[in-house]
Amino acid sequence: MNTGVVVNFKKATKNDIDFLSLILVNAAVASGVKMQIADLPVHPDTYQYVEGFPKGADTGIVAQTNEGILVGAAWVRLLPTATHAINEPLPELTMGVISEYQRMGIGKRLMEELYKAVQSLGISKISLGVHKDNIPAINLYKQQNWVEDGSFEQYIMMSKRID
Repeated sequence: MNTGVVVNFKKATKNDIDFLSLILVNAAVASGVKMQIADLPVHPDTYQYVEGFPKGADTGIVAQTNEGILVGAAWVRLLPTATHAINEPLPELTMGVISEYQRMGIGKRLMEELYKAVQSLGISKISLGVHKDNIPAINLYKQQNWVEDGSFEQYIMMSKRID
């Protein structure tokens, strides 16, 4: 999709943690959770997605315009307490695009760049949980061959082989 906005991609680093936190909070709010960035430390189930990023096999991609405006991010992390719906511990995806830049193909391109990064680490399968009402995200994941594995509360659990 040609949007007129030129977007570049870079590997996410610890210097991007504030932006990753913003993306995470936006995702939580979109799922009906009332939260602000300052609230993350008191929500350990959510905070674990960014706390101390990156460590271990964490990897991520940040999208930014030529002007340096951060517009989206996608990252995976093997959470210490998470077991996917198929009872298999898998690195879990978190992603989002700032609202003004949504529906421009940036999310799809972020995912493609993330898949390359994940594959380079030898990770063969990743997972995610998406709120059942987030139809645009569900459609994006299905277009990219994610498979529904079950549900957890208000979330559809999905996985994807990366090979």
